[in-house]
Amino acid sequence: MLPFIPDFVPNVLVALVFVLAFVVAFASAMRKCPIPFYVAWVAACMATFVDIVRWVPWLYYVVQLFASCYTGVAFYLLVMFAGALPKKWWITKRLLSVRTEMSIIGGFIIFAHVIQAIVMVPLSFTPIWDKAWGGGAASIIMFVAATVVGLPLTVCFFAPWITSFRCVRGIMEHSTWKKVQKLAYPFMALLVAQGMLLAVGHAVYSGPGGDGFWNYVIVAVTYAVIGIAYLALKLRQRAQRLGKAAERAREGASGV
Repeated sequence: MLPFIPDFVPNVLVALVFVLAFVVAFASAMRKCPIPFYVAWVAACMATFVDIVRWVPWLYYVVQLFASCYTGVAFYLLVMFAGALPKKWWITKRLLSVRTEMSIIGGFIIFAHVIQAIVMVPLSFTPIWDKAWGGGAASIIMFVAATVVGLPLTVCFFAPWITSFRCVRGIMEHSTWKKVQKLAYPFMALLVAQGMLLAVGHAVYSGPGGDGFWNYVIVAVTYAVIGIAYLALKLRQRAQRLGKAAERAREGASGV
């Protein structure tokens, strides 16, 4: 993603650090006046379709930093973790204050990536796929990542993203909107699964002695750790909620 970052550092972590720093710094501005931020990110996403951007190194890296698929993933990771981290933390409050804006910006980036990558689905059913990935385990893993996981991931992405826009949310019943937003949970699971599978598929294709093998292993482990951390936080949150409910029930019973 950036030339001065060592290859063994997963791009998703680089993007996560960048997005977190950006959101923390500009949360107030994003909340008060989100439109300029939307316009800037749409422009960056459109730039990914222009080949001339690759001819200007500094511009290419800026576009990659703002509009790579890793940046889109990073935005959504922050959206999801904002709902799992302890509410009393200042950084949680900061993230929650712009959760809608982060979701919309992340959606612009992922949507641009979907347009570019959608060709992979029909391609995965042709002999070209096996030829590209050398057949065997690598082809199967990449097929699962691109199609078996990719298609439901796309569905789970679009519905919550579209309903994140205030103009759409305003015309929906609140109960319906909340049901649609619950698709964010399978989206999170599928997002982590696809990240892991893509990394494992690349690792299998390159082989233990191949170029970048251990980098792909590190990426797979990174996604696994992210998924486990999120699950642990949500389970902890659920346990605390159930504990408080039980305590209220005991207090109510003793009061009677």
